[in-house]
Amino acid sequence: MGDVGGPARPGAPLPTFRWEQIRPHNLPGDKWLVIERRVYDISRWAQRHPGGSRLIGHHGAEDATDAFHAFHQDLNFVRKFLQPLLIGELAPEEPSQDGPQNVQLLEDFRALRQAAEDMKLFEAKPAFFALLLGHILAMEVLAWLTIYLFGPGWVPSTLAALVLATSQAQCWCLQHDLGHTSVFRKSQWNHVAQQFVMGQLKGFSAHWWNFRHFQHHAKPNIFHKDPDVTVAPVFLLGESSVEYGKKKRRYLPYNHQHLYFFLIGPPLLTLVNFEVENLAYMLVCMQWTDLLWAASFYSRFFLCYVPFYGLPGVLLLFVAVRVLESHWFVWITQMNHIPKEIGHEKHRDWASSQLAATCNVEPSLFIDWFSGHLNFQIEHHLFPTMPRHNYRRVAPLVKALCAKHGLNYEVKPFVTALVDIVGSLKKSGDIWLEAYLHQ
Repeated sequence: MGDVGGPARPGAPLPTFRWEQIRPHNLPGDKWLVIERRVYDISRWAQRHPGGSRLIGHHGAEDATDAFHAFHQDLNFVRKFLQPLLIGELAPEEPSQDGPQNVQLLEDFRALRQAAEDMKLFEAKPAFFALLLGHILAMEVLAWLTIYLFGPGWVPSTLAALVLATSQAQCWCLQHDLGHTSVFRKSQWNHVAQQFVMGQLKGFSAHWWNFRHFQHHAKPNIFHKDPDVTVAPVFLLGESSVEYGKKKRRYLPYNHQHLYFFLIGPPLLTLVNFEVENLAYMLVCMQWTDLLWAASFYSRFFLCYVPFYGLPGVLLLFVAVRVLESHWFVWITQMNHIPKEIGHEKHRDWASSQLAATCNVEPSLFIDWFSGHLNFQIEHHLFPTMPRHNYRRVAPLVKALCAKHGLNYEVKPFVTALVDIVGSLKKSGDIWLEAYLHQ
């Protein structure tokens, strides 16, 4: 039985470890994880992990097998990087996961993934994504032509802003596909294309987006691991409501957060929070290529519209577009998550953790396009690298898996999903107030 970590010697029997020996290795400078029952010491290598040290670190002292399969296309290529980090394997009598687990669910989910691979559901249709890019570029041209042909009056400007906001929203969707390497077979092609869409067409950093978004996928709705729900003290979600109430914390009137959400949530997320966070990330992490891509967006935008509006008018148009797209971003991305379970780490298996944090919205041709197929949030979270045009095909298989194991496969009407965001915020605020007054 192994006691200390160290690179496995080629040809020598692998040391074996029990979970009680692995658990302590979940510290900032001391990280082990388990993949396919093999134990790896990622302590020094984590900083070089392409997805970021936080992402891989969130799986410290855990079985990361399903996350490993979910995030990587070419497993044989990635395993080459794992080999030098190998220090041992789980003892034969040890379960594949630490803590309570449903072995049959694990086996059935992995069989489902294999079935999806056999059905070629991880293969993209180039024409689908080419059409998406084409209609984005067409909207950019249409907006400019509207001002060129009809002048910078209020009506043409309003139409142009709506078209540009729609284009920007669809850019979010396409860069999201590219970030998950679900468009091209080669990861590098996805990364280059994402930099173009995110940088030239949106003015943001692809690396910044991947840094925060992959954490969301690894640990959805988990405080301090998912940036999307680590929003206290501005908003209280899930378990944080009780915690803040018991500790008598009142930085804002949280029992009214469902109301001030309309003032600072949808209008300002992209315009203020994302712009500042994105710029800070590029400067602090020295992502100079991303900074140049972002600069190319602003140069193009201002050169296209300054002749019509002048500098103050262009700034007003830019703010209007960002506010409009911000509304889209908040409502569409949060309708599947905010009303679900939000709290601290529960160390569940991959399928259970994703299902606890996600729900679907009833599909239609419009909703599929409008949401970038994020209405199939369950399927997307279970299989992040699957091209979105295949979600409809895999959905019946996922639903059958959930029915077999008594897992909640929740599907809502679109309007209900939006209303539930506000209802969830109000519920959390009421819980905070009750805890605040009675503790």
